[in-house]
Amino acid sequence: MSRFWTHVDDDPCTTVHLPFDVTAPRAARQQMVDELTAAGVRETVITDAQLVLTELVANAIEHGRPSRPDTIEIGWCVLADHIRISVCDGGDVRELRPLEFTDSSIRGRGLAMVDILCDRWTVDTAAGTRITAELDFSLGRDLEDA
Repeated sequence: MSRFWTHVDDDPCTTVHLPFDVTAPRAARQQMVDELTAAGVRETVITDAQLVLTELVANAIEHGRPSRPDTIEIGWCVLADHIRISVCDGGDVRELRPLEFTDSSIRGRGLAMVDILCDRWTVDTAAGTRITAELDFSLGRDLEDA
């Protein structure tokens, strides 16, 4: 399946439709990092954004269902004071919440990490499952001077 990328130069948002498989996190992460770097986003914010995107996409691949035709929608926006990351799959979920960390936990930490790293995140189940997470540039996490 081919990848479908959408980005307009004067639009702060990018949307990608990738195959609903284990290659999606890496492909989206590479493109997002390139765009955040070009926008002058600090390395620490890029690192956090990579982790958030990877966790959201991996969770969608593991627990969700593909959208038609067997894809997952992944998007990000570099806005004036924050980055917005959005992942949408074709699944439906009744409840979605972070699990508590324990010393013996091997799995189940993804949303807990998203909850810690992001200033806010939401779940929309109107058409599939869309998780949108935002990372503010405040507290020293602002755009680097160009």
